[in-house]
Amino acid sequence: MSDPLDDLAGVSNEGFAQQRKIELVHFAEVNPDLNSRGVIKGLINAGETSLIVGAPQSGKTFFTLDAALHVAGEPTWRGHTIRNGSVVYVAAEAGRGIINRVAAWKMRHGYYNQDSEAAGASIPFASTTCAIDLCHIQSFPNDLDRLGTAIRTAQHDNSLGPLALIVIDTVSRALAGGDENSPADMGTFVFAMDTLRDAFGCHVAAVHHLGKDSAKGVRGHSLLTANLDTVISTAANGTGFYATVSKQREGQSGAVMPFKLEMVRLGYDRDDEPVTSCVVEHMKNDDAARDPKKAPKELSETAQLGLAQLYNCASKYVTPLPASDHVPNGAKGVKIEEWKQYLFKAGLINQDAGYRTQFKRMCATLQSAGYIGIWDDWVCINH
Repeated sequence: MSDPLDDLAGVSNEGFAQQRKIELVHFAEVNPDLNSRGVIKGLINAGETSLIVGAPQSGKTFFTLDAALHVAGEPTWRGHTIRNGSVVYVAAEAGRGIINRVAAWKMRHGYYNQDSEAAGASIPFASTTCAIDLCHIQSFPNDLDRLGTAIRTAQHDNSLGPLALIVIDTVSRALAGGDENSPADMGTFVFAMDTLRDAFGCHVAAVHHLGKDSAKGVRGHSLLTANLDTVISTAANGTGFYATVSKQREGQSGAVMPFKLEMVRLGYDRDDEPVTSCVVEHMKNDDAARDPKKAPKELSETAQLGLAQLYNCASKYVTPLPASDHVPNGAKGVKIEEWKQYLFKAGLINQDAGYRTQFKRMCATLQSAGYIGIWDDWVCINH
């Protein structure tokens, strides 16, 4: 049988999605499949699809990127054995913003040679940095074909090997103006996920947003989650973030994976200002993560967004606070005025009128729930 990678022209001219073959497995051929298909064993498998979903600033992209990079280069992730393979990360939302996140991970995990101009060790990971449309794929050529062809070209050039994982981040951006609530548009996106899964024999994961009312779950038409094998939800809490396995078609759901974001200084820009990004630091499954009664109080949507803006502010302005009778050793924080400016820009408090009352209410909510501390001109982040 000829290798399809030997004929890249066929991929380009015929259309990637049009090459899907439908295989029949006959009764006499069915035997127990004892070979592990675990990409991250016990969590996601080859030949399946998953969704990582969370509210804005719930750490879902950092969480997903950390897992993806481990699949490409590390033997384990959070205690799970990894079947290593090549990874393609479709950064449809972050675009070139994904570069500094990957650079931070490289620094933290020893893949970046900071002492010389020579490149450090490499792993089979590649990312797109442009917009991509996986909804309007009825005509050829289209972005599903272009993505498949780009991957096969990289495999032909040996810059990528057999794929273990493709990540699409996010569903909304990959719909490219399609209607999330339309069964036709969401069905086309699911078809694109399935096409990539079947063509490369890998796991395909997508990153998605919760709706405005987080209690109602995943945004958009329900056929997305109905067709998935695994769903992982991310959220913020007083110790950082946590991811919960909320659906496992073939396994046990309910596992909790706490994590926090650690800032990494990448260097300095032309104005001699520090350039930073974050990496995921895995935390242990403590009692608070396992027992909702011991977990920090759930926040309103406004309070969650305010906390998210505090994290955004801290990523640029966080400062170690001097220890005192009021501030514990190792505490970090930002100036209250700096955080307030982020809240103004996000429209969470009204700069023209009434903002003092709004801001005091937000501070009181976050402080009483244990997320922050206030001292003098500083807001302390209780990680």
